[in-house]
Amino acid sequence: MPSHAPRSQTVKVKDVAREAGVAVGTVSRVLNDHPAVTRELRERVERAMAQLGYEVDVTAQSMRAGRSRLVACAIRDFDIPRFALFIKEAEAVLREAGYTLLLASTTNRPEIEIALLRGFRRRRVDGVMMTLSDEQHRDVREALSEAPMPVLLIDRDRIEALDRVTADHRAGARLAISHLLGLGHRRIAMLVGDLKAFPSRSRLEGFRAAYAEAGIAPDPRLLRDDVLSSEDAYRATASLMSLAEPPTALFVAAMDTLSGCLRALRTMGVAVGDGISVVAGSDSDLAELYTPPITAIAWDLSAMGRHAATMLLERMRGDEIERGRGLTVPTELIIRGSSRPFAG
Repeated sequence: MPSHAPRSQTVKVKDVAREAGVAVGTVSRVLNDHPAVTRELRERVERAMAQLGYEVDVTAQSMRAGRSRLVACAIRDFDIPRFALFIKEAEAVLREAGYTLLLASTTNRPEIEIALLRGFRRRRVDGVMMTLSDEQHRDVREALSEAPMPVLLIDRDRIEALDRVTADHRAGARLAISHLLGLGHRRIAMLVGDLKAFPSRSRLEGFRAAYAEAGIAPDPRLLRDDVLSSEDAYRATASLMSLAEPPTALFVAAMDTLSGCLRALRTMGVAVGDGISVVAGSDSDLAELYTPPITAIAWDLSAMGRHAATMLLERMRGDEIERGRGLTVPTELIIRGSSRPFAG
């Protein structure tokens, strides 16, 4: 009968080997998931570990394997509720593969993005998923090129050497504006985010494409960019509605800024639907539950998270795959009561 190591003492690999009746090297291969270990040997070693209360030293194991089993995800901020769907799905995929997900905020600033990449390097994370404030920023691109781990970009498209997962924001915006033009609206205002970022740039392209297809020129005075927060949206909406010729429809393209727009309209006594048509660039609980419900563009953020994590895992494994893959998730327009025919 194998002798049991006292539980009051630290259990070592040699104790597990003695308990299981195998060599120390066999226990090490089990701990490192070596493919040559048979199922019978693995189960015998795992039983011995459980009986002795052996705890794996994850830090030491990672150093020996050259892997931390950590993946970092850096996004603009944590104030966008629906982005939790992306995080939740990505984390589930990574956890199933034995990785822990670390979250960080870039605050949409290049210097923070660079500092985070350096920090991830020091922490020896195995892979990174992140958004970027400016894909053309020289120092950010240099930091990315020096990163020793694979980096996947979330909703960014201009660094072709890196894998990326995006949503088809251009198509969604074109659907939204075509819908409003079809209802007879001509003075359609657009609230959009930072035009250096792929989502905002794509939405503006879709906006212009819909007008071009209709053979109509948009009024450039109705565009408001750098709308990145609810407060930005409040001020932009108030400014637009104060024009001598205010818009008859609002396309609130910037993600998670709908509340600011609606608050401004309510403050100014403008009724959504009757007084002005509103379309949100990103569906949300607010859009669905508001009265009247808000027409909105939707896409599957859970699918984006799942695809991003899967693609990053493939890259971390060193699979033979092409350089700089891109995957695009489709968008759709959900028509609700906030978009109505122009009554002028």
